[in-house]
Amino acid sequence: MAPPAVAKRRERQDGQTLVEFALVLPIFLLVVFGLLDVGRLVFTNSALSQAAREGARLAATEAGWIGVTAPSCATPAEIASTRPGGHVCPTDVAEFRANVLDAVNRMTVTLGPITALHLSCNAGDLADPAPTGAWTEGTGGNGCQDGSGAAIASSGDLVSVRVEYTYGVFTPIINTFLGSVPLSGAASMTIN
Repeated sequence: MAPPAVAKRRERQDGQTLVEFALVLPIFLLVVFGLLDVGRLVFTNSALSQAAREGARLAATEAGWIGVTAPSCATPAEIASTRPGGHVCPTDVAEFRANVLDAVNRMTVTLGPITALHLSCNAGDLADPAPTGAWTEGTGGNGCQDGSGAAIASSGDLVSVRVEYTYGVFTPIINTFLGSVPLSGAASMTIN
């Protein structure tokens, strides 16, 4: 059996250890959950960039076929099953936009549906450059249509796709300071 002075010192150390643990645990948990939030943010940003590239890839293959009625035209379902060499020929810009949005959402299944999609078709030269920055159809982008709603995409032009997403932080203390973080991804490709 330990002498009374040693036993008393051990009880004091046990109490000190408990207090230190109670002070350090919240900070440790904040750091761990903060790292998880940062990891999710990086993943989300990467997923948005990939989704924009996939949308631009599909837009580059379909933009030149808007409104075309040729025997080689097929629906997306036909291309996947019975006509693997056909072209998807959207009837108008609205169907073209819907096809691009479908392609974007196939790449963002883990994030949920993307609804903020912006399109622009430009010559890509000094007179008609591709949009840059935080553009929308109203601020630099044209939605791949002119003022009357007719498609303006042609082979050799650039098609640009921009997607937006609001990232929600799940760590409560960090959420009070940051709230939600707006993210976006963009890509441009040459129309075939």
